[in-house]
Amino acid sequence: MTRIGSAGIERATDALSFDAAQRAAWDQRAVDSPGGDMHQGSAFAADRARRGIKVLPLYVDGAPLLVTVRRLPFLGLGIASVSRGPAVPIGAAPEAILRIPEMLRRVALWLRREEGVVEMRVDPWAPESPPLREAWAQAGFSPCEETFFSRHTMWITATSTPGLSEESLFSQVNATKRNEISAARRAGVIVRRLATPDAAQLSAVAAIVNETAERRGFAPIDEAQTLPTWADLMRAGQMEVWLAELPDGRVAAAETALRHGERLTSHHAGSRDLGAEAPVGVVPLLRWTLINQARIEGRIADLGGADIAGHRSIPEPGDRMYGLYTFKRAFGASWIEMSGAHRIEVNPIGARLRGLLRRAAGGAR
Repeated sequence: MTRIGSAGIERATDALSFDAAQRAAWDQRAVDSPGGDMHQGSAFAADRARRGIKVLPLYVDGAPLLVTVRRLPFLGLGIASVSRGPAVPIGAAPEAILRIPEMLRRVALWLRREEGVVEMRVDPWAPESPPLREAWAQAGFSPCEETFFSRHTMWITATSTPGLSEESLFSQVNATKRNEISAARRAGVIVRRLATPDAAQLSAVAAIVNETAERRGFAPIDEAQTLPTWADLMRAGQMEVWLAELPDGRVAAAETALRHGERLTSHHAGSRDLGAEAPVGVVPLLRWTLINQARIEGRIADLGGADIAGHRSIPEPGDRMYGLYTFKRAFGASWIEMSGAHRIEVNPIGARLRGLLRRAAGGAR
């Protein structure tokens, strides 16, 4: 087994893909610890492997780092990706954050030597700052487009306050949303947590998410690829599913939430288009339940972002995402600006050749 405490860059044991004890040990450090993230965990690694992407779990200076590599057929010319890693604890010292770009540069050079990688893209969940922008540039990184839906996020940090009561937190929700939540309760809407990763129920949740995606013009999820990952995450205690049910038992809305690091993160959400049959406040009640669960666990309620490609700043009235932004603000969420995705070319000629071949093939990664 890899010597976890050793310095430098080492491959993790291959048992991570099949040994339950090894997966649990990895996840405890990469997902559950402060700054941890689901996208650095064993369930996400299995998801990438199912999609035909090479997974490289590494230890960098003793800390876990999950890397994925895509290669072009025959020619190689690999591009590496690091999603939401390394772990950046919330409130980490500035000097610790500023060391991240140089550490990732070392990883990129190691990947060039060991895996033939020509470029690496990274997106550690680190807060934006002028010193960090300078550190990225000094390490040879430049900003690139996000692989995630949003670059930034919106947090309710009050939920992590020790001893905060539900009543006190509810008072921080704006009056309109409080009234809507109360109306949904009076109408008999209940919210329950899915206890086990039941395949049929997860498929029904995915259908609701995709129905909403179609209405809003967002990309749908692929059930065949996504549902096994949801099941893995639920079994690992890293994801839960909440259902909002009408008095007649119909599911009107659903939301998944990721439990990682210091956060409970809204992940996928959707609602049925029930027209006049839909009681007022179903979706606000569902969202409030997630927020209150974060309070119970002493975690930050991470409501996700409200920015999209081409519009990475706080939405203004008339912007496509303004409604989503104001919806999250109504619950007390604040805009958190993150550093975003960056790339580094460790073999510039190879990276340019790869780019040319991708464009010739129609942009396939």
